[in-house]
Amino acid sequence: MILFDKVALPEYVSNLWQWDVEWEEENPDYRCLLGRAHVVNAAKVLLWFEFLAIPLYVFFLFPWWIFFIGPHLVIIVLTLYALKKEKHRWIWPINLYAAFQFALWAIITVLKLVVAIFNTDAFLSFYGQGHHEDFFTRAMIVGIVKLIILLIGGILFWRLTVFHTTRKYFEAKSEGAILPTEDDTGVEKFLRPI
Repeated sequence: MILFDKVALPEYVSNLWQWDVEWEEENPDYRCLLGRAHVVNAAKVLLWFEFLAIPLYVFFLFPWWIFFIGPHLVIIVLTLYALKKEKHRWIWPINLYAAFQFALWAIITVLKLVVAIFNTDAFLSFYGQGHHEDFFTRAMIVGIVKLIILLIGGILFWRLTVFHTTRKYFEAKSEGAILPTEDDTGVEKFLRPI
């Protein structure tokens, strides 16, 4: 049996099924999904999606997945540890990973949208839809593809805010602070999950 900080590794995974939040459960600063879920529970669900993503990129991105499977598994194990032990410093790797993914997606999205403005044929050909001739069909496909691209970007940003707020929750819990001492401003206010 593999022990990680004197706890068996399967217990970290079984922690993902426990939905009890014992501290500041109803605080709106630590709620997401329009106040329906606590950020710790949302982080656990997002970590399950990280697990589910592994077989997808192993099957569809062969052989390139070999380069990022190791760091991805390390990030998942560190996040499991952080969620089990409620240690805010160990959430930083998944925060940086989510920020990197969102930033990369944002850069690629801007480039794709610029290409779509100036060269619709190249934009549609990139997605395998360059064979359409009718203007309205092309416009509808471009609109749908742009909507999907922006939706994925929104989901990646929401994921970043959930992990960031989970880190803030664990930090406040370890310090024993009940409420934030000052109102969030600027980026901190922007990074609060909906």
